[in-house]
Amino acid sequence: MTWTGVDEARARENHGAAQHRLAQGSVALIGFMGVGKTSVGRELARLLDRPFADTDAMVQERAGATIPELFARGEATFRTLERAALIDALDPPGRVIALGGGAFTQPGCPELLLPRALVVHLYTPWRVMRELLPELAGDRPLIRDRPVHEIQQLFLSRAAAYRRAHVRICLPRHSPEWAAAEIVEILRHHRRSE
Repeated sequence: MTWTGVDEARARENHGAAQHRLAQGSVALIGFMGVGKTSVGRELARLLDRPFADTDAMVQERAGATIPELFARGEATFRTLERAALIDALDPPGRVIALGGGAFTQPGCPELLLPRALVVHLYTPWRVMRELLPELAGDRPLIRDRPVHEIQQLFLSRAAAYRRAHVRICLPRHSPEWAAAEIVEILRHHRRSE
């Protein structure tokens, strides 16, 4: 990939804005199901010495039901609970928040999240995700019993929404410790170059 001067200037501007958001608010991890948002989020919270919140766990705890049980009641029920959990996770600011895979794609979520948090898209390529599908399908109702081509379409449609994130980190399925350290290093690097 060849970078132009305009690309480099835009990247510096985006990362400068990311630094400001990091200092002012929460860090929100978004990405497709199974990329490791929860495990990376816990480690990132430890490295940044911040509290951690997982919106899926918050929803399950409040509802007294698992995500598959909530989806059985209707996806709209789950999404309503998910939005309430996100609003609560953002207040007070300063947390590392792991969002469910579909949360950022819901109407109003980007507008709620982008001004109040540094949004980091954890990206794993489709070829890697495809290998994980049998493992992921067990507790993820949106992909259970669906053909691979439909899951790939879901992956691609969500990837389009995730492009709005402030920062994108490619995770080639290393350890959560590696991924969290990579995020911290990228943020430190951009702080030094401001």
